[in-house]
Amino acid sequence: MTPQSTGTFDEELAALAADLRRLRIVRGKPSYRDLVARAEGSRAGIQLSMATLSDAFNGKRLVRIDTLMALVRILRSYDEFGGELPVPGHNAPELAPWRRRWQAIAALQSGPPAGERPTAVATRAPAPAPAPAVSAYALRFRLVGHPGPVRHLAFPADGRQLAAASDGDAVLLWNTATGLPYKYRGRIEDLGPVAFAPDDSLMTVNNANTRSVSLWDPVLRTRRKTALERSHHEDIARLAHSPDGRLLVSVDTAGSARVWYAAGHVRVPSAFDDLPGRVTAVGFTSDGQVLALVDDGEGVRLWEVFGAQPLSAPLAGQPVDPDTAAFSADGRVLATAGRDGSLLLRDAATGLPLAPRPAPRSGRIGALAFSPDGLLLAVAADDGAVHLVDTADGRPAGPALTGHRQPVHAVAFSPDGALLATGSHDTTVLLYERRAAPVPTPAVDSAPDSGTVAARALAALAGAGRPVALPPLTSDGPLVRVAFSPDGGTLAVTTRSQQVLFRDTLTGRPACEPITGPSVLPFGLLYAPDGRLFVTPAAGSAVTPWDPGTARPAGEPLTGHSGPVMGLALSADARLLATAGADGTLRLWETATGKPAGGRFPGHAEDALRVAFSPDGRRLVGAYRDGTVRVWDLSGPRDLTHSQVLHGHGGPVWSVAFSPDGRVLATACQDGAVRLWDPWTNKPFGDPLTGHGESVNDLVFTPDGGFLATVGAEGALRLWDPAAGRPVGEPVTGHSGSVSGVACSPDGSLLATVGEDGTLRRWVIGPR
Repeated sequence: MTPQSTGTFDEELAALAADLRRLRIVRGKPSYRDLVARAEGSRAGIQLSMATLSDAFNGKRLVRIDTLMALVRILRSYDEFGGELPVPGHNAPELAPWRRRWQAIAALQSGPPAGERPTAVATRAPAPAPAPAVSAYALRFRLVGHPGPVRHLAFPADGRQLAAASDGDAVLLWNTATGLPYKYRGRIEDLGPVAFAPDDSLMTVNNANTRSVSLWDPVLRTRRKTALERSHHEDIARLAHSPDGRLLVSVDTAGSARVWYAAGHVRVPSAFDDLPGRVTAVGFTSDGQVLALVDDGEGVRLWEVFGAQPLSAPLAGQPVDPDTAAFSADGRVLATAGRDGSLLLRDAATGLPLAPRPAPRSGRIGALAFSPDGLLLAVAADDGAVHLVDTADGRPAGPALTGHRQPVHAVAFSPDGALLATGSHDTTVLLYERRAAPVPTPAVDSAPDSGTVAARALAALAGAGRPVALPPLTSDGPLVRVAFSPDGGTLAVTTRSQQVLFRDTLTGRPACEPITGPSVLPFGLLYAPDGRLFVTPAAGSAVTPWDPGTARPAGEPLTGHSGPVMGLALSADARLLATAGADGTLRLWETATGKPAGGRFPGHAEDALRVAFSPDGRRLVGAYRDGTVRVWDLSGPRDLTHSQVLHGHGGPVWSVAFSPDGRVLATACQDGAVRLWDPWTNKPFGDPLTGHGESVNDLVFTPDGGFLATVGAEGALRLWDPAAGRPVGEPVTGHSGSVSGVACSPDGSLLATVGEDGTLRRWVIGPR
């Protein structure tokens, strides 16, 4: 690796990408496909995608630290001739420089170094700025599969896994990078609570004996017993480690507390089990010397860990809800919820309130959790919302997270603060990802050069909620479908004359030679993350991958349908391509080999028009000419003959798409309606979205899920708020005829529409 410098974030990111490219060269220069396949076959639990590799090697963005470490490990599993070597462990010494490099670059991106923390919440000056309009976290995955309400959550030190315990005696362990569950050799039929030991072993309460604790090996994923065998007289209800990981406290349902040395689980003599009340929540101060106990009868009490003596009388100032308390990661601050819905922050060492006091909330609070830096407090409400509170002044840190439909029982931040998990009575876990820091808006008195003025004008107009039109691009005949390249720099457009045209997104000039032969059907058009373009030939029943740079095929045709291919979809990891055919069936293909991935998914004798994968890869949806939408479950053994059928449309369903978080399935029909469905219950969300009046031809979600864009035969583009189910602004017009296709740029700032009038239009909607 090249020595670290003190450049800007962009300069350091480019240097990191250059070092990754050098490492790839000295390791035999394996292809992207080889790297993906090597990761999948390594048995090291590593998953890479071509899109991620492109981003990392080209410095398009700073990938997650676990992704970078995984990539370096796979590169180092080759010798200089490309021969395979053992994959280094995740703690291999040669990874340390890369880990430090990532941390330094992340600090340039987000502000203070990751290891720096404020001295105390109380010393931070109140922020006078109003609450931001955008939440600090955006939904990434909805984790479904728990048999009952989810009541406990825990992350290990590296944040790559999430343990969730639910009613129904089940603990599931999830991969936070993919949103998929890990498969243990034995099912973890335990009760919770759950915690991770300092060595990243998963700690669970044994279902067969709820007074004992089991440790699950993080590599072998097998159970072993601990010394906490029948150590309590009642079932264990709480587990918590001290900030340094040296001590462990366990609390049973009768309220008795035990303190243990984490190494070997040797009991620390204490008198906590002699308390007159019932301990319901616990936490350590930063030095591990003081234990704060939330007592059902007397409120909050502070006790010496090793002296087993109370340090003060019960802390006054709030009628504490006994089941709701949280301690900051450094053990310095204690947050408690009152029975009146209020929040109170205290100095954990002294018990004194910290000023200012967070504002009261309405309704019962179900759970609390501090972010690792102590700047945010996640507050779970009984209405299913999770509020983020700025601990300096008690103000909301953005709008509430409202993904759950029932009370939230558990919240947890990953150790680096990049992820926020919430568990609910609705049996689901939502995994949120921290948004990138916003780019500061130029000051009003900035130098009025034309570029700055133009950018500010576009941003202001787009911010008003109405797309801003760029000059239209015209062609010789009707246009049908449009797609953005992975980098957003090129637009691919299909024509009724069976060609594919390429235009520079900004200038509108031809970006490369068109695909003119053999002629293609105008309905199937799809970019892969590696830049290949999948199109459907007009003659035959195949799908052909093309290299737009050379205007030549980039692989063998995928054949198997008995009629024309009408629709295409790519799984989130880009490993599977789905096709919808006029023969009424759907098919899956391996993108790396072009081989079929299983049999046909039969639908109906009439055409299958469109197809879509859910973001987590667990659902495959087909849209049909007879007005039905069919949903297949891919999470288990595939039953190709069984599908859930969604009824409600009165004509051919021309388009189907999942929201980025997978919570909403949108369908567009010739009957003029757009319907929103819950893909897990297969029930519609409210009434259809009506406004086009005529056939709705295509739809697309913006990458953050904030907008749903639809186009129709009456010639209009409409934006919808999918969460509220209502239109955003007035219809946008510009085409002189039916609009047949719409696409959104990867960064969410631009929409492209094509129509029967032969024009390609671009609409600025602003960065999302």
